[in-house]
Amino acid sequence: MLTYLAYVVLLVLATALERTWPGWLLIFGQGPHVVIATVAAIGLSCGPIAGCFGGLVGGLLLGSVEGAWLGGTFAAYMGLGVAVGMMRGTLLAERMLVAVLVVLAVTPLVELVRLLFVAPPNPGAWLVRTLLSAPYSALVAAPSFAAIRGLTALLGTET
Repeated sequence: MLTYLAYVVLLVLATALERTWPGWLLIFGQGPHVVIATVAAIGLSCGPIAGCFGGLVGGLLLGSVEGAWLGGTFAAYMGLGVAVGMMRGTLLAERMLVAVLVVLAVTPLVELVRLLFVAPPNPGAWLVRTLLSAPYSALVAAPSFAAIRGLTALLGTET
């Protein structure tokens, strides 16, 4: 229970960081998807159930501050948490490089699922933003993964 509470706190911090990303760190007006990186790290560290929980909380927090259509956000983030969580228990799931590559690959997929629920007004701009945010989000995945792994080890929920 304490672990899930800690994940909620980390997701609140990740959402706040993502929404208040400093303007001078934006790349062509786009910041990283910190919540995607955090949900992926939770899934890799604790499995599909914790990943689904992280996706639910992350989707709720992010959808509420964006004023986004919550159905697409929930489906995308919870699906991300479950899919990435299924990698837990493999040798690859314990590597930071895998976390970075997973976030690089899933960022466009998450945005595509969200696109299916609500189409953007300008698809070209959406595509450019998505392609720019994927590598930027992958860079954020490294410290996010390290924080989640450390927290998981500290609270003793690691196998």
